[in-house]
Amino acid sequence: MTQPRPRARRALAALEPYIPGRSAEEVMARFGLTQVVKLGSNENPLGVSPRVRDAVIRILDRAHHYPDGESTRLRGRLAGRFGLTPEHFCVANGADNILTCLGLAFVERGDRCVTGLPTYTAYAGLVRLLEGELVEVPLREWTFDVRALAEAAAGAKAVIVCNPNNPTGSILRHDELQALAEGVPPDALLVVDEAYAEWVDDPAFPDSVALLRRHPNIVIVRTFSKIYGLAGLRVGYAIGAPEIVASLNQVREPFPVDRLAQAAAEAALDDDAYARAAYENNRAGKAALAQGLTALGLRPLPSQANFVLVDLGRPAATVAERLLERGVIIRPGGMWRLPMWARITVGTPQEIARLLEALSTVLRQPA
Repeated sequence: MTQPRPRARRALAALEPYIPGRSAEEVMARFGLTQVVKLGSNENPLGVSPRVRDAVIRILDRAHHYPDGESTRLRGRLAGRFGLTPEHFCVANGADNILTCLGLAFVERGDRCVTGLPTYTAYAGLVRLLEGELVEVPLREWTFDVRALAEAAAGAKAVIVCNPNNPTGSILRHDELQALAEGVPPDALLVVDEAYAEWVDDPAFPDSVALLRRHPNIVIVRTFSKIYGLAGLRVGYAIGAPEIVASLNQVREPFPVDRLAQAAAEAALDDDAYARAAYENNRAGKAALAQGLTALGLRPLPSQANFVLVDLGRPAATVAERLLERGVIIRPGGMWRLPMWARITVGTPQEIARLLEALSTVLRQPA
């Protein structure tokens, strides 16, 4: 007789697990390589800021004590930077953790949640896990369709946009995000994921904090993983009305950000020179990458982020696998239902050159 066993939630049957980009360690072990160019996860190629390194070393001897669960100092620093109060900020274990807290605090079974397609796939996974009703509005000319999103928002609990959008690199301009904020019902959240905001150079990019002052249902999500180079330490934060932030604090973990990560984030905010160097490397590198891809006869999309989405003209999964053999990691677009496209992170000049050389070789092979 079969013994009864614990059953996982039924909602898990509908989930497609989020598959992160391949790690350099995995690829080196698999192919016997000693060096890998990692351009699949949109990380900062400049490494760790010296100020961050020093701050982490200084705090290491206190790692036996629990961290400040409120991230008080960091929230104070963020408040000063954005001209708000600490009560407008919730700090957690990466932007994904913030998104999870938003879902736990606000989304109940059957609640409608609206987002775009393609966009960051974690949104859909979270809604399905919470047994909400997922509405995916197709992008229009590779960016969010504001009118269609606003129409779909009727009766919704949340509308989620990624700005700049992952994987397209496109943005909603200030007037477009303002129109969306006016079109979303005031009793629905408008979640604006700005993980890539610091890379943007378009002056029309929204001042989302100014919009938040007029629309208290807006929640802005940001991260230290991108321009600040702290992807391995996991620090993200929400900016929102204090009553919304209070709800996030009710569902977050007691100690969501460890001591080392808090110290690193505070130091990163101080290191404007590092952030500027990262920004300039990305600006120049993105142009070089787009030019190189175009020279190979490919069609990269314009991007305001630290990556480009490119049509490879053949199954991207095959191209990505052949690049792995040559020590180059990119992200094929199958997870976004874009099987012929790939997302490529902007690396250093040397990494971009190695990618283009390897890609040129692969594209000369039969598909």
